[in-house]
Amino acid sequence: MFESASAVARGPADLLAALPYVAGFHPDQCVLVVFLNAHGRLTDALAFDRTAPVSVIVGQSITMASTVGAATAYVVGYGPLSDRDQLAEIADGLHTAIQVGHCLLVCDGRYYCLTTGCPCTPEQGTVLDPDSSVIPARMTVRGRVALPSQQAVHDLVAVDPDAQQRTAAALACLPEPLPDPVETVHASMAIARAGDRLTDEQAAYLAVALSTADGRTAAWRATTDQQWQHDLWRDLVRRIPDAYATTPANLLAWNAWRRRESLLAWTALTKAATAAPDNTLSVLIATILTTPLKPEQLPWPLPENFPVERLLG
Repeated sequence: MFESASAVARGPADLLAALPYVAGFHPDQCVLVVFLNAHGRLTDALAFDRTAPVSVIVGQSITMASTVGAATAYVVGYGPLSDRDQLAEIADGLHTAIQVGHCLLVCDGRYYCLTTGCPCTPEQGTVLDPDSSVIPARMTVRGRVALPSQQAVHDLVAVDPDAQQRTAAALACLPEPLPDPVETVHASMAIARAGDRLTDEQAAYLAVALSTADGRTAAWRATTDQQWQHDLWRDLVRRIPDAYATTPANLLAWNAWRRRESLLAWTALTKAATAAPDNTLSVLIATILTTPLKPEQLPWPLPENFPVERLLG
């Protein structure tokens, strides 16, 4: 799932201009099911590989539409013209549960409306010209970024082998006893807040601190939507040994969700869960990401004894 930047879709051209910034990457070889509220604003969306079974796409999309209270859904496919029938089948399946505004196919720089009887595009399609829309400029001003591809998002958390080896060497040389993990977390975040990158030794100390319950809690409570936090947790994910990567990846996911960068959030969360399946923080963040809860609705840091389950139900 990924979240929108509150864009208004006044027609297919606006929708297609906005989608790369909503998704965080330029879509290709995929199917997006986009949900709009009663005011025509993009609220949420789901992305699927174009080879995913129709039943899976329809089932998950109907569940999401119900969860977020969507008024309308758009189906947008990015692939060859031979995907027409599959996209129409998805739209028909969704239409049993929610109004489908448009069913579109983007192929070779043109888009085609597959909705029966709709005159919004001719039979030969319409040239897709994002430069003719003001939406990309508005999205950029709001800080939204469209990476070249979905793979580029995954590359954001890819390991830097050289840096990882240096941090591993620093970890092997840490003296005993180690400092208080909470103090280490706060000191490390202060360095990052000042705009400085942690040294290999500092990264090693922080990796160990985050492997403790107290250090993990302190870091999570201190993580909001700040760019310097994004830079800190992403840098740490890429340069520390895999055995220590779970908590920094979770923290990057949390920061990304609060910044409404849900694709990056899921990517980081997947990395965390791969390193340590079923870890509590990944499960909690994943649960939050799959609810209608928005970052601005969540008081942060949470007051002591705040019933988190109240936000999730």
